[in-house]
Amino acid sequence: MQKYSLITQVAATAFSSLAVLASINMQVAVAAPSAATYPDWRGQWERIGSLNWPPEGYEKTGPAPLTAEYQAIYEHNLELRKNGILAGDPPATCLPPGMPRMMKMSFPMEIIITPGITYIYADWESQIRRVYTDGRAWPDYILPEFNGYSLGEWHDENNDGVYDMLSVVTRGIKGPRSIDSTGVVLHENNETEVLEEIRLIDDKTMENKITTIDDAFTGPWVINQQYSRVTEDIIWVEYVCAEGNRHIQLGDEWYFLNDEEGILEPTRAGQAPLVPGVVNE
Repeated sequence: MQKYSLITQVAATAFSSLAVLASINMQVAVAAPSAATYPDWRGQWERIGSLNWPPEGYEKTGPAPLTAEYQAIYEHNLELRKNGILAGDPPATCLPPGMPRMMKMSFPMEIIITPGITYIYADWESQIRRVYTDGRAWPDYILPEFNGYSLGEWHDENNDGVYDMLSVVTRGIKGPRSIDSTGVVLHENNETEVLEEIRLIDDKTMENKITTIDDAFTGPWVINQQYSRVTEDIIWVEYVCAEGNRHIQLGDEWYFLNDEEGILEPTRAGQAPLVPGVVNE
């Protein structure tokens, strides 16, 4: 905003002295962002803490702040899971985790910063987020995606001339989605909004303050997810869910694929195995 304001001043004083014009141009040059103003977030970032949505685990933080309706759904999911049905965990069938669960990072992530877009690339399902930092407004229509549509803004919190915090708002997130693998699902209306503040705590530690606003919750749910940086001997591991996934859902029934014997094994008591070409009595 400051850059465009100064340009307007230059246009309005086109007949001023060369000294004044030179002064204004110098201010514009200082205000304009350059590659040097962005932080160094290179490397591989690994999750710190549990895969539960609160990194400390539910044992320490307590249960999810669910409404009565979604508490009932959660309890129903728990009963189904006792019977071998992986209810409330869409990635069990290889659907993407989506936002905000993507930021739990079952596998590490890489952050690539450019002046107009910051890319967050996760090895988990080869998920990628594009955080637009070019000052654009929200579009009239957002095509729903599991990772949503993200607008970001860089902040220089300590006024040292280097951006140190990226704030992000994400909307337009497609479902079905769960907050983690414990059976806590997000509202089916898919009107989730996720707010993030991403910054370094120290050179080796990043924190993402994630606020999830969703109608399945009684209010905004805030967690502080941290990541540790690896800068040497980095190994990126490809993860393709369908390649190693052994969970099979047929209608309302769940089975476990046994490649060696060529059968679908039962996942609950009283459930008969399925053998291709054989009709179960």
